[in-house]
Amino acid sequence: MNSASFTALLLALPGLALADTATDAAKPAADKPQMVVSAAASSSSDNAGAGFVTSDLDVGPLGNKSWLDTPWSSNTITQPMIENQQAKSVSDLLKYAPDTQMQARGGMDVGRPQSRGMQGSVVANSRLDGLNMVATTAFPVEMLERLDVLNSLTGALYGPASPAGQFNFVAKRPTAEPLHRVTLGYQSRNAYSGHIDLGGHFDRDNRFGYRLNLLDEDGEGSVDDSTLRRRLVSLALDWNIQPGTQLQLNASHYEFLQKGYAGGFSYGPTINLPSAPNPKNKNFALPTAGNDLTTDTLSIRLIHYFNQDWSLTTGVGWQQADRAMRSLSNKLADNDGTLSRSISDSSAAGRFRVLSNSLALNGHVDTGSVGHDLAFATSGYVWSIYGAKDSGTTYNLGSSSINNPSALEEPGDGKINKHGARYKSSDNSQQSITVGDTLTFNPQWSAMFYLSQSWLETQSFDKQHSKTSQVNENGLSPNVALMYHITPTLMAWISYADSLEQGGTAPTGVGVKNEGQTLDPYRSEQYELGLKADLGVMNLGAALFRLKRPFAWVDPSDMMYKEQGDQVNNGLELTATGRLWQGLNIYSGVTFLDPQLKKTASASTSDKRVVGVPKTQANLLMEYNLPSMPQLVYSANVHYTGRRAANATNTSWAASYTTLDLGARYSTKIDRLPTTFRIAVNNVTNKRYWASIFATDTDGNGGASSAFPGAGREVRASVTFDF
Repeated sequence: MNSASFTALLLALPGLALADTATDAAKPAADKPQMVVSAAASSSSDNAGAGFVTSDLDVGPLGNKSWLDTPWSSNTITQPMIENQQAKSVSDLLKYAPDTQMQARGGMDVGRPQSRGMQGSVVANSRLDGLNMVATTAFPVEMLERLDVLNSLTGALYGPASPAGQFNFVAKRPTAEPLHRVTLGYQSRNAYSGHIDLGGHFDRDNRFGYRLNLLDEDGEGSVDDSTLRRRLVSLALDWNIQPGTQLQLNASHYEFLQKGYAGGFSYGPTINLPSAPNPKNKNFALPTAGNDLTTDTLSIRLIHYFNQDWSLTTGVGWQQADRAMRSLSNKLADNDGTLSRSISDSSAAGRFRVLSNSLALNGHVDTGSVGHDLAFATSGYVWSIYGAKDSGTTYNLGSSSINNPSALEEPGDGKINKHGARYKSSDNSQQSITVGDTLTFNPQWSAMFYLSQSWLETQSFDKQHSKTSQVNENGLSPNVALMYHITPTLMAWISYADSLEQGGTAPTGVGVKNEGQTLDPYRSEQYELGLKADLGVMNLGAALFRLKRPFAWVDPSDMMYKEQGDQVNNGLELTATGRLWQGLNIYSGVTFLDPQLKKTASASTSDKRVVGVPKTQANLLMEYNLPSMPQLVYSANVHYTGRRAANATNTSWAASYTTLDLGARYSTKIDRLPTTFRIAVNNVTNKRYWASIFATDTDGNGGASSAFPGAGREVRASVTFDF
């Protein structure tokens, strides 16, 4: 959709809203939707602390469960929070959770979400409406109703995955009452946006519902001569076939273009990571280099309630992510900050394609005095990876200094290639069958038992489309928990989880006796003790955990590649969300973590801190309004990340950092039109920091690492009209 058509739609929207009102006025009184009209200031999305407290949690095959009754630590970022904080990316959302990070790869918009200091996977740890999706591509948060983060091992529920938690993105659905919302936005330096959010039903009987989101953002990004462009078309349709039966259809198309931004900085194991540079220095970037990403998503879901005790939910999803990248490489050559710079042109965009499925049958039965909440489910996906047949050209851009970089000159045609020849390099598939029971013995005691059987398969292909290898694995993943309601609003739990993750593959060409062999699936383990309190206006949570992930390396005594080491993360999470005092609301948390690698291949990396994972991370989002003026809300967000190991030997460290965001919003009516003005200044102090650091391996082999600088000071402003 081009800018002209988007602008035309913006201009037509007031007429569309009035036409809808006129149609309602023509209906008989008995057929009109009954709405309560109230002052804009009292709208739930405008109040201070809107969306901070959530009472439920989406838990995959268990369905929607009461937050208080789930034996997991979790974080939920809601649609009012996304709107009011003017978030534009997944990394914007993750900073509000005290135990999550974005591990940047091609930048902060092309990374892997992770929790509890464990590296996430590309597909297995991320879901859209319960169906697997690609994590490492830009994602439009404007189409989201919420993000549920489950900080735990989840193999018993979802199948094999990294022990980095589950990130379930929930898309917006049709609204019960007509919704006609337009938001016009500005982002420094010079990027402007328009967002339309329409919802409601086509018919008087509310059988056919719709939710349409359109987004167009274009202009200069936060760096001089940079480009930022985002375009979204997202449509959700609901068909209420009969009472208790609903068919959901979803489709979205998202385009993300970002050029002229500073890229990552790589460095070897003996190089010390310097202080983070100024991310707005245009000499770290080329206006023609960056990411051009396109993501298309389709899904269909059927929800059917047989009666008040039994329900069936099933769905199929398809997603294709084309990732065209013209990457600028900054390699630190020594401890004086000397940079070796180059740029790579690919002949085509890489492509990820995911076909996913899910089915869950949930029910309740009683056996004597014991209640059983049962779940029988299956879920899985096929993830296909496509690469460019031609590796393209790499241009050497010479040397410079990270402290005083010289300007870069374009060496090629300046194009980000998207449509060259590709070939399928691999198919990665897994399917799991899950059975589980939550037993309620009395109002105080309950227990949960879940078990999944999973099958994994990996096939690799060469450029001539011939299969070069195939690996098949399978195994079980259990999860048990005991819960005790100390009071109706206070619950304690203890749990154990064992989850599969695909085993490593022995290296080739270095004399390993079992070269090319893929090991049996790894088994990660977690022990957790937690406490939750639902105080009505505030939720409190605490979780103490021990998380262990195995890894393999080549034993020099027999030259066999085998499972020998462990990453062990011991931690404590504390959260508090809700109304702290009259007019003062908080969304806060802190995580204390001891992430270590044990029994690595080298004594220099054994018993050392994991690269890029802070020992302490905390966030405090506050919103306040005067009781006498509730329509004016002030906000402040303080984020703290402790110092992080910058290499596997822990001889280099990235300093801790604290950022401050300040904002305000004002809700009023302009000629009876509900209107909300928002303004925010992110990173008020213009703090320079490393936003993400990751090693090329997670096994302590002492390889190279990469670091990405965080964003500098930025102004965001918007005005929202509800027609």
